[in-house]
Amino acid sequence: MSTIFITDLDGTLLGHDDFGFASIRDDILAFLAAGVPIIPNSSKTRAEIGYFCQQLGFRLPFICENGAALVNADLLGANGMKIMPRCIVAGRSVDELMSEWIAAIDPALRRSCVFLDALDAEQQTAILGLSGDDLGRALARDYSVLFRFEGDEQELARLYAQANAAGLSIHRGGRVCCLSGQHDKSTFNSLIRDAHGSAGTVSSMVGFGDSENDVAMLCTVDVACVVPRPGAPVLRLPDPPDTVIIAPKPAPEGWIIAANEAVMAVQQRRQIRHG
Repeated sequence: MSTIFITDLDGTLLGHDDFGFASIRDDILAFLAAGVPIIPNSSKTRAEIGYFCQQLGFRLPFICENGAALVNADLLGANGMKIMPRCIVAGRSVDELMSEWIAAIDPALRRSCVFLDALDAEQQTAILGLSGDDLGRALARDYSVLFRFEGDEQELARLYAQANAAGLSIHRGGRVCCLSGQHDKSTFNSLIRDAHGSAGTVSSMVGFGDSENDVAMLCTVDVACVVPRPGAPVLRLPDPPDTVIIAPKPAPEGWIIAANEAVMAVQQRRQIRHG
């Protein structure tokens, strides 16, 4: 039985405030050395996740911009498994998104949306809390656009409805809203499972997340690991898998504790399956 880790980054594997993972870096590398695939799955851009992989010192397959693209998908074809292309795209280009946005959204609502790429670097830093290369990587978006909404809740509800009718999605985060196509973090779960099961093995997918943006992914895995957020209620899943693990600590330490517990849960499932 193969085990696959698919994980959110910010607040899940990376520290909630400093976005660090140095304290668990060796543990992550030990999982990789043992043959456990680790697939980051984040709202971050390709450039941001690529930078994380560079810091880790390991090339990984990863999913960027909330399920918009599976990058380095060819790595899923290792060890005799199905050969995959380098990048599989489910999202829509920024030009397509903005063209549909202008055609579908009422002008009055559009005036309440301030797109970050129209602001200067100082204003972008004030909103995102990032600067320099970190800011550049966060804004290097291929399949989504960030904006700040300045209307009221009723106007926001209308915006959601108009976007959805046009085949667009709006995700509201703590700092900004994100416009994208209609995909989410579960978009590639089945494909990844099939790729790892094509060599005649049974795959168990373990998901890691901390926020509402991770719910779709966590509800479509075999073992869901929920990492708590400091000062916030623990994420609840509306349709959880049979095994849900709540980490006893926030990221990054909580991630590795949950990962070890998940591996034991998968081993127990294997023992039960084989009698």
